[in-house]
Amino acid sequence: MVYEPAHPMANPQGFVTYAGVDTVTEMVTLMSATRSYEANVAAMNSTRNLALKALDIGGNS
Repeated sequence: MVYEPAHPMANPQGFVTYAGVDTVTEMVTLMSATRSYEANVAAMNSTRNLALKALDIGGNS
């Protein structure tokens, strides 16, 4: 709570309640999660491609 008596959302004592969210921390977390997701998708695609190649090699014998 912050004392801001001129704020239109202030309570009768003059305090305003703000959300306890740090936007910089949240943005860094979002970027990290996005990069982790992209890395996991790339790993899964590589695994799938390797498995398909192995099946293709085994099928030609």
